[in-house]
Amino acid sequence: MDKFDQQIIDRLRRNARESLAAIGREIGLSRSAVAERIQRLEQRGLIRGYTLRLGETGERAVQAYFQLTLSPFRLDEILPLIQRIPEITLGHALSGEIDLILFAETDSMERLNQIRRQLEQLPDLKRLLTCPVLQPVTETR
Repeated sequence: MDKFDQQIIDRLRRNARESLAAIGREIGLSRSAVAERIQRLEQRGLIRGYTLRLGETGERAVQAYFQLTLSPFRLDEILPLIQRIPEITLGHALSGEIDLILFAETDSMERLNQIRRQLEQLPDLKRLLTCPVLQPVTETR
């Protein structure tokens, strides 16, 4: 990845809907060169998709992180179960006391509680901590 690829990624992180021509003007490449680079970044798996972030008045106004500790921790067994919950939009396997952290966006506290009850049914779950988001502090994407 060179400086142009990094600049393209930086611009797409800020606004994935920015036109290829506008990106090209800002970084000094033609529209077609930007399109080719984006296609290569997608093919290499460096760009895996584009997302929509709703504001506070959006349908998914309730957000929370779930911290899970499992013993034993077998991601390959629980991942399909987690992927069935569409409101879970982000997850990371961790090293340390917490095995997995998941982020969910829902339309209500009731739905958040339903998701928590689903997660409580995961095999080998030892601890589940729910951390509702009070307010965003910083966002770089």
